Amino acid sequence: MFPSYMRPAEQKIVRALIKKALGLGYLVSVYDGEEWAVKKSGDYEKITAEIAATDETQLIFRKAEDGSKVGWLMLVHGNDEDVICDHTANDAMDQLVEGVDA
Repeated sequence: MFPSYMRPAEQKIVRALIKKALGLGYLVSVYDGEEWAVKKSGDYEKITAEIAATDETQLIFRKAEDGSKVGWLMLVHGNDEDVICDHTANDAMDQLVEGVDA
């Protein structure tokens, strides 16, 4: 469901990231640089359709069971394998990003 212009290497990494997040029971919010295009969603297609609408995408991850914030992550599009630019420095986010760019 990614936009057709999103680079294949980025699609692979972001696909793994979103699937892992949903598998861990997280809800995902997508900020496209102008607005929150998706808020607290567990719908893979809805989430991925809004990624890469602009040059940067910010994601917020929350636990589905209580809505508590897990962390934040920034994607910078056009960086291929380095699409994950920054994220909250905590154990949960480290676990989330670990291995998705392999």
